[in-house]
Amino acid sequence: FPLAYFDPDFRYPRTLKVALAADHLLPGGVVGTLDFLYSRGVNTVQMVDVNLVGPVGASVGEGGRVLYGTINDSTGQATPNRRTDALGGVFEMRNGSGDRSFSVTTQLEKRFPKGTVLSAAYTYTDAKDRMSMGGDRGGLNAGSAPVDGTLEHRELRTSFWERPHKVTLVATTDLPLGFRFGLTYVGMSGAAYTYVLLGDANADGFRPFSDLSNDVVYVPRDAGDITLANPADYAFLDGLIQGESCLRNRRGRLLERNSCRDPWVHETSARLSKQFRLADRRSLEVTADLFNVLSFVDGDWGLVRQTPSAAGNVALMEIVGYDSPNGRGVYGLVPVSLREVDVEASRWRLQLGATLSF
Repeated sequence: FPLAYFDPDFRYPRTLKVALAADHLLPGGVVGTLDFLYSRGVNTVQMVDVNLVGPVGASVGEGGRVLYGTINDSTGQATPNRRTDALGGVFEMRNGSGDRSFSVTTQLEKRFPKGTVLSAAYTYTDAKDRMSMGGDRGGLNAGSAPVDGTLEHRELRTSFWERPHKVTLVATTDLPLGFRFGLTYVGMSGAAYTYVLLGDANADGFRPFSDLSNDVVYVPRDAGDITLANPADYAFLDGLIQGESCLRNRRGRLLERNSCRDPWVHETSARLSKQFRLADRRSLEVTADLFNVLSFVDGDWGLVRQTPSAAGNVALMEIVGYDSPNGRGVYGLVPVSLREVDVEASRWRLQLGATLSF
């Protein structure tokens, strides 16, 4: 099991946050709102395997990938260069910096007679970090964050949690017999993910999910820029690269962390409610919520498609050897399931509820 400890000078994470907002009454009784949120990590958490000696070389034939050990030419098996082989990963939790995010939201809201309210909002978010940590263990977080840069100095890249664009539309109105109806639409950018390798292409010993590594893929320029166990596989690989902008734009380089993204996500919900006045200032509100209205109307409209991943990591190739003369791994393709239907998220659901206030 990996070990973890805190740097004696470690400081509890601190974040600088700034929030600004303004409302203004526009012509026609429309209320305009502008919100700005900024966050910057003053003391963030960084994890480094101190049992690794450090970079011992680079795979010059695949974007200069930094190596932390050696790779067997015949099998592709990696041997990390450790200070002591008696231990595996030994992670020091130390302070880092640089993580930051900001978001800007604009909203328009209009209230009409008889209880009708319409609002529309758009949010733009830009979030960068060095490690998008989602686990509760040091080794898991360090191993699941794809290496972009070096283990000691990770590049500031798109956060796994970032959703750049978000649109929210809300409409509510009063109905006869004291009922109230509301309809909400939320559309947002899909989740970010990274194409990584099976095996250990940089020989750092990190493989947190079975054989899935934290090593990003190298995107070849052409068939001569990659060594495949089966050269005939290049036609399929090239087709995949052409179809994915995140890969197409990185030919001849290592892929950037979290630079790929799933399709736009649609979330729709409706609520019907009625409030009953009771004695002694008590009231009872009965509600019926329908989630994924699009799916309820038409099963094809409410389908949610996403790329299956492990913490945002998607395997594309497997290292099965090492091509020493060309300074790069020997790779085999693995099956890739793109844009699979998320059955659970694609279902419509009805929820009935009651709230008693007194």
